[in-house]
Amino acid sequence: LGAGPAADAFFVAMRLPNLLRRFTAEGTMTAAFLPTLSEAEAEEGEATVKAVAARFMGPLLVLLLLGVAVVLLFMGPLAALLTLGRPAEQGALTAKLGRIMFPYLALVSLTAGFAGLLNMRHRFALAASVSVFWNLAFIGFGWTALRVLAWRGPVPFETVAVVCAVAVLAGGVLQLLVVLPVVRKEGFGLAIGLHLRDPWVRKTLKRMGPGMLAAGIYPINALISTMLASRLPNGAQTVLFNSGMMGEMVMGLFAMSLATAGLPTLSRQAQEGDWPALNRSLMQSISASALLVLPASVGLAVLARPVCALLFRTGAYTPDAADWTALTMVYGAVGLVFVAAQRLGNQALYALKDYRGPATLAGATLLLNVALSLLLLKPLGTGGLALANGLSSLAGMIGVLLRLRPRLPGLDLHPLLNATARALAACALMGLLAWGGARLLALDAPHAFTRLGLALRLLPLIVLCAAAYGLAAAGFGHPEARELAAKIKKKLG
Repeated sequence: LGAGPAADAFFVAMRLPNLLRRFTAEGTMTAAFLPTLSEAEAEEGEATVKAVAARFMGPLLVLLLLGVAVVLLFMGPLAALLTLGRPAEQGALTAKLGRIMFPYLALVSLTAGFAGLLNMRHRFALAASVSVFWNLAFIGFGWTALRVLAWRGPVPFETVAVVCAVAVLAGGVLQLLVVLPVVRKEGFGLAIGLHLRDPWVRKTLKRMGPGMLAAGIYPINALISTMLASRLPNGAQTVLFNSGMMGEMVMGLFAMSLATAGLPTLSRQAQEGDWPALNRSLMQSISASALLVLPASVGLAVLARPVCALLFRTGAYTPDAADWTALTMVYGAVGLVFVAAQRLGNQALYALKDYRGPATLAGATLLLNVALSLLLLKPLGTGGLALANGLSSLAGMIGVLLRLRPRLPGLDLHPLLNATARALAACALMGLLAWGGARLLALDAPHAFTRLGLALRLLPLIVLCAAAYGLAAAGFGHPEARELAAKIKKKLG
């Protein structure tokens, strides 16, 4: 697709289901659903948990189908708003792609709900790997369809975009089909209907209400950035999406995985009133997240140009578009650690059954992001939009920690600050190594190499930097780094 009008239309249309999935899927729903089920299990036992789960998933499906139908009716005006300033043809293509992809919201939300139930049963592997099946379906369907279409001659970019939209839907179907048999084996089902008389269902829905904005603040910011990017040249929305996905990769690997795995534990500790354990779990989660997110952010920033050349410089994606993506990614890397800490802090607030606080903080963060985006758009372009997201996330993280202080007895940030300082020192050494290695290997001119030649230079440097960072972090006495090093030594005998 490259980075042109058709690519912009596809990525703008894809923003809509991905925005709302944070509200109905792994964001608000999981944060409200799992603590409520923990309560139900503690008060009424296993049978109640399974009944409540089925009665909640039923109304969720009904509301999702209604929501999908409403959005499909208004897809034309929505697409026009998101492509304001662009030609009418691009808005029409965006609406067409949006109508194809939006039902994915219902599929991914049901999948996330079932995955949350598996997490509750400490079956993390399948729940964490459902996105792998989405990718396999997307690649398999898209590649096959484009090969067949190519028999008749060159495939127009608009047709490629439609194929990719259908592939998104195919991925959603496969995700759900993979997780359903395991969920049924665990004894969970789906009771079609609203079931609003069930007190546990009402409690879950009530908790979801104020938490919606908090859980979805990051994608809302991304959607606002997408709208503002329509003022920039063609390709801006594609570049913003691709650079953002690099950040989401870091978030998914290191922050969301910790948040997903940690919520059942935090909920149980809060339910038992074990404040020292809850404090320790939260601080360790944020510290472990920072231990991994910080070097990933520094590495993405220092090696942005060769990384983007390796990943994106193919098909219709030109070297100039790859460099544009790299520059945007540098600005986006600034805020990744703040986004991670804010998400983990929100999980603790949800475990403490504080849902209004995150919503209020999210609203303030949203307004700050809009103001910063408007301020930075003209001088920095897509980089300004990415930087505005990061700076607003810093404010959100500070707000979450201030909100936690009076609600979590014994909250002590000193160990976290001490560990983060040690991680930053290790990052500084790793960053210098990455910078020096890039200069030595001529990676500051990545487009001079073939993609294979670039990979043979870049990937060993990344491995070397990762090893150096791990040794430095453990050497500087970072507690989670030392614990991880000890486990690796034990594994190796």
